[in-house]
Amino acid sequence: PRVQVVPATERKGRMQTSSVAVVLLPVAEEADVTLSPAEVRIEISKKSSGPGGQSVNAAHQAVRATHVPSGISVHCTASQSQFENKTKALDMLR
Repeated sequence: PRVQVVPATERKGRMQTSSVAVVLLPVAEEADVTLSPAEVRIEISKKSSGPGGQSVNAAHQAVRATHVPSGISVHCTASQSQFENKTKALDMLR
């Protein structure tokens, strides 16, 4: 759908046009999907980036979890902890 609006901050009365898309996706419950450890490949990838001194050179925190039969892959870099990223990646894969 297309949305047209004249913002309150617009002094000359110009109209702004925007478009929007609404997508509804089903959410799988944890009980719906069972993952066998043999079907999941865990890769520890990507060093940290940006400023951070010596820890940037040593810390591998990003985790990629791949469900081998389906080929679905999840990459998680949300936390600075490798363990937390692994847990979140497996939750997202479920």
